[in-house]
Amino acid sequence: MRVIYACTKIRKYKIFINPDITNMFPELLRKNFSNASKIVLITSDKIFNIFKNRIRNILEGCSISNEIILIKDGEQYKNIKSVNDIYKKLSDFNIHRDDVVIAFGGGVIGDLAGFAAATYHRGVKLIQYPTTITGQVDSSIGGKVVINYSNYKNVIGCFYQPHMIIIDPVLLYSLDELQIINGLAEIIKYGIVFDKKILNILDENTEAESKDRLEKLIKKKVFTDIIYRCALIKTKVVRKDEFDYGYRNLLNFGHTIGHCIEKAANLKKVNHGQAVSMGMIIAIDISNKLGLLRREFKNRIIDIYKKLKLPFIIPKLELNNIMDSLEHDKKIKGSRNKFILLKGLNRPVFYYNVEKDIITGSISENMAKN
Repeated sequence: MRVIYACTKIRKYKIFINPDITNMFPELLRKNFSNASKIVLITSDKIFNIFKNRIRNILEGCSISNEIILIKDGEQYKNIKSVNDIYKKLSDFNIHRDDVVIAFGGGVIGDLAGFAAATYHRGVKLIQYPTTITGQVDSSIGGKVVINYSNYKNVIGCFYQPHMIIIDPVLLYSLDELQIINGLAEIIKYGIVFDKKILNILDENTEAESKDRLEKLIKKKVFTDIIYRCALIKTKVVRKDEFDYGYRNLLNFGHTIGHCIEKAANLKKVNHGQAVSMGMIIAIDISNKLGLLRREFKNRIIDIYKKLKLPFIIPKLELNNIMDSLEHDKKIKGSRNKFILLKGLNRPVFYYNVEKDIITGSISENMAKN
């Protein structure tokens, strides 16, 4: 079993990474949360239907009182109404600060349950238990717990570090291809910004001609190594800049325009990973237009995209809606925009006040015509 020791100003905690670590969870809970008398596991109805027997076995093995809270599946339910529903159930179950909330699911559940755990009784114990690639390599780590408001993504939230993270790569085997693509976008981000070896490992271990190559990829032992690499990078970035004042912004590569694409698609038609995938191409294009990056770089990345089935063309959306969303991005201060761009592979750079014509041109050139 691999263990990453996360160290932040808020708290120190462990990230356990191992296939089938789920079978060891009750023991880990007893060792690390001996004062807990109750567990509340929060998940989506979709995830529960997939893992209900496993979830029930986990909770029974812990041998303490437990409840399961089900949330409707989808980004559109990461909102204040869902948080209020969770508060009511935590109150009805008489949860106290030593009790444990388990966020069992993808990024939406991790954000939503994490925000509820952070704010109920000013903070109860939180275990992040991600079941998606995005959750395992990125969103469960670092303490950002957020919800959407008025169709704007992640505008309400706080920092609340988990008390433990459980990463079981076997849980990924239930993912369909679209969900795998969603997570691979975040992994590609780590490869482009921080560690080019990740791109090489993906390239060498993905069978180009195989129709089910993505399903085969995530079941290889090397994929657990990739998860570990990404989780370790995220942990180091958070330790350096826990509250996202500067260096941690590098993790937003591709997310600036990506979030705007999600918003323009009403948080339904394009999932987060697809949007980030497209957003990274836009960031690369802007880098080209500003003379920071050679044009051949984009072709190299698109070759990797094609092998991993990542989208690089934005579906037909209203350009004005994308640009309107950009004004609400948390990285915009007044009229001063901020992008994470590239000078080369693993050479990210902060860039301020990109001209509007360059942004709109890059989006238009990479958008489907029909």
